[in-house]
Amino acid sequence: MKKALVLTLAIALTFAVVAAFAQDETAEKKERDPEMEFKYAAKRGKALFNDPELGTNGMTCSSCHKDGGTVDAIMGEMKVKAFENLNTHYPRYVSMMGQIDKVITLDQMVNFCIVNPMGGTALAADSQKLADLVAYCSWVRPAVIPNTKKEGK
Repeated sequence: MKKALVLTLAIALTFAVVAAFAQDETAEKKERDPEMEFKYAAKRGKALFNDPELGTNGMTCSSCHKDGGTVDAIMGEMKVKAFENLNTHYPRYVSMMGQIDKVITLDQMVNFCIVNPMGGTALAADSQKLADLVAYCSWVRPAVIPNTKKEGK
């Protein structure tokens, strides 16, 4: 009888501890600010954007997308436009370098750049690194270049 009582109490205590941790985890998730989480992801993505470890040849995303994707650039004969609301431009049809000729997502475009110009390995679709890079690319806006001309001159 004592063993049954001790076993019952042990099981009840285990459930109580598990329930307490589950409530703490749920409360923690509810307290997170989605806007701040996106900003953190974009910040991590910016670091990855400039990280040569994504590839094998020393290139980074910034090698082609100048100033973090904020200005237009030219790579050989190819024009590379500044990022602007990229998340609203994908999925879209892309024809590039004889290697892409289909409708792709922004995630696929990021992976294409990692694999081809940078010589790296594509990131998994559920990878936090891929999500962070896409968050950064979606967040970037073109640099605003002030008008240097004075009116009337």
